Amino acid sequence: MICFPESSRFHVIDESKVLPRFGHLAHRPIYVYLPELAEHDHRRRFPVLYCHDGQNIWDDPDNCFGHGGWFLNQTADQLVRDGEIEPFILVGIPNTHARYREYTPGKTYDDILVHPYANYVVDVVKRYVDRRFPTKKDRKHTALMGSSLGGLVSLWMAHKLPETFGKAACLSGAFQVRDRQKKSFLDFVKAREHQDVRVYLDCGTIQDGVRQSRQVYEAYLSRGWRAREDVLYFEDKGGEHNERCWRERAWRGLVFLFGSAKDPQ
Repeated sequence: MICFPESSRFHVIDESKVLPRFGHLAHRPIYVYLPELAEHDHRRRFPVLYCHDGQNIWDDPDNCFGHGGWFLNQTADQLVRDGEIEPFILVGIPNTHARYREYTPGKTYDDILVHPYANYVVDVVKRYVDRRFPTKKDRKHTALMGSSLGGLVSLWMAHKLPETFGKAACLSGAFQVRDRQKKSFLDFVKAREHQDVRVYLDCGTIQDGVRQSRQVYEAYLSRGWRAREDVLYFEDKGGEHNERCWRERAWRGLVFLFGSAKDPQ
């Protein structure tokens, strides 16, 4: 049983309102957490962060294999109160039994138009959230975030759908995944021209793919991304591949995506 935030700002969108329209995707609810300011200023609109594995990002002390959730709602609230970031709307898109298939490119990294999950996020979830909540709809104010496979799909979607997403955060990216053409995400980045996409990357040093993460970061730099300007890489010494570690460092990604500081300390 997942514990969700006990707040009037937390909304559960019934799965019947966000049914997939393309491909064989399982139905799921969507979770939306509004910033405190939204309760007092009904004319203001806010940036949006779409998070994969969306049932795991809340202040649940026991979920996720005993590591607890990301506490992302509490982290965001505190960063806003401290003036570190602008208020934003947090959207959690839960995973399903088909997580691997949904979060990986399948046939090729080069074609996203036939990818059911990417289409679902853009054509169903985002459209509904934009209709129902006070969002800033443009790419500049729309971001993606995830860990492991969720981090991988966040970066891939931001690069292939730049008209929709302007920034992405990837924690402990599963960069070992290859498409059916045997191409890795590293190959994908090396073949790209520089884009106006803001990228946050991190990883731990204990069984967390640190070698691949370093290579992906270097590939971004080689393609024109500027360190601490439009790409930030953080290496968590002693960090592991679990929700506890993602919870402890997710604030860096939030500040880089939504804050005024270019390089969170």
